[in-house]
Amino acid sequence: MNVRVEEISFRSEGVDCAGSLYAPADATGPLPGLVMGNGFANIRQMYLPAFATAFAAAGIAVLTIDYRYLGESGGLPRQQVLPEAQCDDLRNALTWLSERPEIDAERIGLWGTSFGGGHVLRVAALDRRVTAVVAQVPAIGLWRYFRRSEPAVRERFLASTLADRLAYARTGEPRPLAITADEDTESVLGPTDLDWHRRNEKEHETFHNWIAAHSLDRIVPYDPGAFAEDISPIPLLMILAEADTTTPPEVAREIYDRVRKPKQLLELSGGHYDVYDVPSVRDACIDATTRFLVEHL
Repeated sequence: MNVRVEEISFRSEGVDCAGSLYAPADATGPLPGLVMGNGFANIRQMYLPAFATAFAAAGIAVLTIDYRYLGESGGLPRQQVLPEAQCDDLRNALTWLSERPEIDAERIGLWGTSFGGGHVLRVAALDRRVTAVVAQVPAIGLWRYFRRSEPAVRERFLASTLADRLAYARTGEPRPLAITADEDTESVLGPTDLDWHRRNEKEHETFHNWIAAHSLDRIVPYDPGAFAEDISPIPLLMILAEADTTTPPEVAREIYDRVRKPKQLLELSGGHYDVYDVPSVRDACIDATTRFLVEHL
């Protein structure tokens, strides 16, 4: 099936957000819809087109978005990663998509990956317009990961986030903080995936390998895993990577176990970024998700 792509804009809490709408070119009648949210500070042009095109070819209208403060969306200061705001952006994208005349508002799904994979758990539990939800390598909650670290590491991190919160309150100027960097430079994730972020920064002019540091103070208490029991009866597909060190799968499994049926779990070999970059792993994600969405939408 041929797929057409339309660049769109929607309002989210007074800010213009950018999106791309993928739809079957020759489809007739009301279409099921899907909103897709990316991870952390990533933009919609980063690896989402392959997923969205496949889902649209299966007969689904797919909206990928840039969150506020990122990519081609508006909002200042730039590069803020605010989880509550990103959840609102997903819900406002649901509104925009459901109001399109070619969309069946009773059949709209939600897909998120990494940081966005946590968002969709929360949104699906709270917004019953969602009729199916897919969480791919989901980030369940930063503090859940920090509980696995040494107390001294947690205390240093809390001191740093508090300092950035206070500095931003005083000056109104965000401090740039690298997402990944070499061992001698402060960053959110360290050096492990630096090459991945550098490559994407070169390939996508609106993606930047840094965030506004005060965002971390908002991320620490954010816990989408707390909503696990409330997702049902919305069907859930959770996809995990067995060697994922960015969003450890054992934490996600604990949340999955708390979700009531209907639910499906797919565990694949490889690491966090393999679901985007390794064709066999990416294709397995796409195939399983397509089957799930066709069944439930």
